[in-house]
Amino acid sequence: MSPLLIVLFALLVVYKLYRFAYDKPPNTPPSLIRIPIGGSYWLLLWRNYKYMHLALDYYARKLKSNLFSCYLGEYFAVIANDYANIKEILSREEFDGRITNIDYIKDRAFKKKLGIFFIDGPKWQEQKRFALRYMRDFGFGRRHDKLESEIMDEMTLFLDILKNGPIYDGEKEIIRGNLALFPDVLYASSANNIWNVMFGYRFDRSEHDVSRHLCRSALMMQRANDPTGGALLQYPFLKYFGNVFGYKNHIKGSNGMIDVVKKALERQKTTLSENDNRGFADNYLKKLNEDNKSHNFTEEQMIILIIDMMFPAFSAIPSAITNAIKYLMHNSKIMEKVQNEIDNVVGTGRLVTWEDRVNLPYTEAVIRESLRIETLAPLGIIHRTTKKTTLGGYEIPANIPIITNLAAMNNDPDMWGDPENFRPERFLKEDGQLSKDLTLPFGFGRRLCAGETYARYNMFQSIALLLQNFNFFFVEGEPSSLEDKVPGLIISPKELWIRLELR
Repeated sequence: MSPLLIVLFALLVVYKLYRFAYDKPPNTPPSLIRIPIGGSYWLLLWRNYKYMHLALDYYARKLKSNLFSCYLGEYFAVIANDYANIKEILSREEFDGRITNIDYIKDRAFKKKLGIFFIDGPKWQEQKRFALRYMRDFGFGRRHDKLESEIMDEMTLFLDILKNGPIYDGEKEIIRGNLALFPDVLYASSANNIWNVMFGYRFDRSEHDVSRHLCRSALMMQRANDPTGGALLQYPFLKYFGNVFGYKNHIKGSNGMIDVVKKALERQKTTLSENDNRGFADNYLKKLNEDNKSHNFTEEQMIILIIDMMFPAFSAIPSAITNAIKYLMHNSKIMEKVQNEIDNVVGTGRLVTWEDRVNLPYTEAVIRESLRIETLAPLGIIHRTTKKTTLGGYEIPANIPIITNLAAMNNDPDMWGDPENFRPERFLKEDGQLSKDLTLPFGFGRRLCAGETYARYNMFQSIALLLQNFNFFFVEGEPSSLEDKVPGLIISPKELWIRLELR
């Protein structure tokens, strides 16, 4: 081969590599370079392989653009890092899609597109309407006196266990004298409360091992997943490499919940009554018995839908409560201020209730600040454009992943001033009352979490009651640092023993 041909071939290779690295759809947001096999994902891993939201935030600042793009393998994706773009994405119908053709998402759902979290289109709309219609009867989206009373019963039992000690073997694993293992100690009440909504009954104290199993399974599934979709999104065949990429734990955690729900539904079927609605499951079972029902109403869909409605309460609520308590232990003056507010408003003669919330603005501000500074789901759930559109002055192609970096938004200095500081006062107006919450912890728009009211109630009730009754102290040798956490779809705290002392 002549020297000229060698030079021409080398130039051609360089040109092709350059085009591959820097090519992107026209008029789209600024982009990271693309590397063969993995695209820009290698850059994200190189920057921060544990916490993708930090890597995405870094490159947004590097590109000097709150809206930028990159390639996740073969997927061209757009990432929003600021309040204006994120809220617009969550508000507009053309961003309501999901990435539904991912093997590992379908594998957890009988290898089908089921549930409500990870589907879109007419099926999602139909199932969401049905769920919202009947879940309102059990405390989702509005106040519900019976549910709140039953949750208070569960919380009273929880406090009694903490004060008087364990009885059953499962309790003895997470309570030792005045030491309690968080977030595990929160699992029984968290699971029981949402289980009651779905099935109309709670597990007896002797059955709390089932509640804890549900929560541990949910957390296993959450921790097994990369919020960007990761390697399994780009190369589905990697699921056959066991647990190297989290697939085994993803399926194990999901099946752990499915098995319990299946058994509960068999019990529910045998005691179903047309004149009684014990929980959401009864309404769905009755729908399945209708002759003119849509083909989307199946028993498999019911199982995954119920799990989708429950697993955030199994895993996210205990994690969020533990995060709040850890931040308070690191900020003892703020903890003392919360307890003083509760003492002054409620006292010690009765337990805090939801009605007290309006008179406990600082307590609520602490909860909001903990959700801001430690954004539980830093990237939310990946959206997808359902058609070609525009955003922030750029063209956005159809059928591409859209990632909302909620953690970057919630730690934006331009928005918060001093985001690195735990400062609940940022959520209070000058008169001491609550200001608007801009953190979007439950999303926004049509994809807003249906359980927002329920979750806020449970978080407030749990944190207020714990602070009303106990002081909290770190235990030497335990993972007490704020950096002791585990990545996944949610950022969850590492399990730690905390010493509780009655006030």
